[in-house]
Amino acid sequence: MRTIPLLTALLLAAAPLAAPLSAQAFGATPQQGEQLLDGVAAIVGDTTVLLSDVQAVVQQMKVSGQSVPTDPVQLDALYRQILDNQINDLVLVEAARNQKVKVLDEEVTKEVDARMADVEQKFGSSLAFDQALAQSGTNRTEYRKMLEGQIRDQMLSERLLGQEMRDRAKPVISEDQLRKAFDEHKGELETRPATISLQQVVVAPEPTDSARAKALHTAEDVEAQLAKGADFAVLAKRYSDDPGSKEQGGELGWFRHDGHMVKEFEDMAFALRPNQISPIVKTDYGYHIIQLEKVRGPERQARHILISPEITPADIQRARERADSVKTAIEGGASVLALAEKFNTPQADREVTQVVLSRLPPAYGAALSGAQTGAVVGPIQVEGPRGANFAVVKVTGQQPAGEYTLDDVRDQLTANLQRQAMVQQVIAELKKTMFVKVLM
Repeated sequence: MRTIPLLTALLLAAAPLAAPLSAQAFGATPQQGEQLLDGVAAIVGDTTVLLSDVQAVVQQMKVSGQSVPTDPVQLDALYRQILDNQINDLVLVEAARNQKVKVLDEEVTKEVDARMADVEQKFGSSLAFDQALAQSGTNRTEYRKMLEGQIRDQMLSERLLGQEMRDRAKPVISEDQLRKAFDEHKGELETRPATISLQQVVVAPEPTDSARAKALHTAEDVEAQLAKGADFAVLAKRYSDDPGSKEQGGELGWFRHDGHMVKEFEDMAFALRPNQISPIVKTDYGYHIIQLEKVRGPERQARHILISPEITPADIQRARERADSVKTAIEGGASVLALAEKFNTPQADREVTQVVLSRLPPAYGAALSGAQTGAVVGPIQVEGPRGANFAVVKVTGQQPAGEYTLDDVRDQLTANLQRQAMVQQVIAELKKTMFVKVLM
């Protein structure tokens, strides 16, 4: 089994890998009473790590432009670090298989398709991709097979770690550990971009009562057809007003009960049994009919049909006028967050902190350019699921571009160090339960 990690598409543009290293190339010598197996660097359970696997990673580092030491002592340390990483990876994969951790074929296929498309895009064309593969002594089929193995192992490892770390207490990271990690890696950080913090009220157009009644009547008609045995996917393509899922027969993929969808929708989806079809569910988007397809732990896979009430130009104009009133109220001292709740602004959109200015939607970027802290801006017209929405924004803070400080990355760095410590703890425990032998 080869355990070479995928780095980037660039690794494919190199000449074929060099010949496998001998044990002497690592500076390794057999222990008394032991014989170093030619070509084998380590054994984990029933799986071997070859010396050539380790050298191949170094070769990939060179091809991708990473620095590789030439000093023999430093190079030996690099080899041993790579081998240690590969052993740890195998320990996790072996443990996941022993514990019957599941990874579905369709999950692997979906990720492989995405990776293949990404690599091909980096090369600029399908022909250039195939030529690079040929230069490295492989082809698209073999490369895909390699990716499938790597991605499956990655998914197995991540799911095992998720299970093992779910109920563990997070270790305390000291200020000295944070400072040391920051000093070691701050040279890798790019310049901190300019950011802005804001609160906002998003005013959406409201359909008339007659438009709602018409949409509900259509939803009831669809519900009746489903009750008579009509195909859900066919009706979704015919009736659904959700542009993101309509052509896929209403398919939504896997999702969790985590607030990414509106509460009424999630509550119903997680109350259904596989293959069960819901009654009509009313949300701010309109009227939904949901069919639960599969259950996987805390996740659900479902289809839906959305019937949205018609939004007219007059409805949009009324929304604009309400947004003007909201701006006047905020300028007069009214609470932005209280108004956001009144107008059903999604919770995640009510207040955002340190969002990168250059990543704002174009309409926001243009309106907020040059706005000072405390300014009330808008209404900003943005496209929403029911036509034009109008955002009224209050700037609550700004940070100019500059060098990152420890405080800028403290939370992220703490989380990373906690995860590293927990992963190391899990691996150390798993190594005690399986055969692990290093032969170099």
